[in-house]
Amino acid sequence: MARPPKAAPAPVLPSSPAAALAAYGRVEPKLLELGPDDLVTVYVEVPRAVSSVLSALPHLRELRDEIVRDLPNHPIAMLDELEDYALAAWYADLLYSTPASELDTKKLTEEAGTLREALLVAAEALGHRNLLDKQRVADIRKGKGHADLASDLIALAELFRGSWDKVRAKTAVEDEELERAADLGVRLLAALAAKPGKGTSAAPKITDAGDRRARAISLVAKAYEECRRAVAYLRWHEGGDGDLAPSLLQKPRGRRPNAEKAAAAASSASSEAPAKAPDEEASAAEGGELSSPEPANDAAPVVSA
Repeated sequence: MARPPKAAPAPVLPSSPAAALAAYGRVEPKLLELGPDDLVTVYVEVPRAVSSVLSALPHLRELRDEIVRDLPNHPIAMLDELEDYALAAWYADLLYSTPASELDTKKLTEEAGTLREALLVAAEALGHRNLLDKQRVADIRKGKGHADLASDLIALAELFRGSWDKVRAKTAVEDEELERAADLGVRLLAALAAKPGKGTSAAPKITDAGDRRARAISLVAKAYEECRRAVAYLRWHEGGDGDLAPSLLQKPRGRRPNAEKAAAAASSASSEAPAKAPDEEASAAEGGELSSPEPANDAAPVVSA
């Protein structure tokens, strides 16, 4: 009996751009080693690809001991470093997709400094009343430099959000400020990383955003595919685990948007309308009234080497 399909895990996205920046710093030496033949075509948007990897990661880690035991030649480092690869790809995509007009470091730091101070003052007041973690607030206050400024904004947004139900009625901080803090922190990190040697030691050595993104998504996609192969082998007699770890390299079967709705509408219309006689159909075809079915719309690659 075939096993019942498992429910797909909930989407997971990186919660800390600062962690993604650190992961990119660890991964970049591997990206620099990639040549043109190492790049692959990926048919999934990068954030969605990263979400798929992070969603499947807990399940893959549960199988690590089995993989090591039953597949001794499997490159287990690809599983061990998969989270870093995914975060690095997300960060590379962030740099690629952020418009240059939003990477003005001077303007960003001015706004970020003002907002950081306002949130810190509010957080310290709440910490004094034991409504927020006083030590965590103090650690954020110690931050110096542009990189810390960006990370501090993100940390403050996360700190307030973590206790928002408890503190929202006791502070002048508003939702919009927290959203702006998180967004501003991400943009400032992107601005710093886009300018090698300025503000952060983790600035990418790969300066072309498109090349950086292609290398990063290729690295995570190939590592993920190796993990999927291992799981497919271990769970072959149970139907594999493709439902939890969909491929990033397989071209999805194309289908026009709303094709099912269109087919249903056509079926309904044909059942209600009287059928044409053969001579009427032939006449319509000669007059160009009948069109051939449109082919399915194949998905275009998101990143192609």
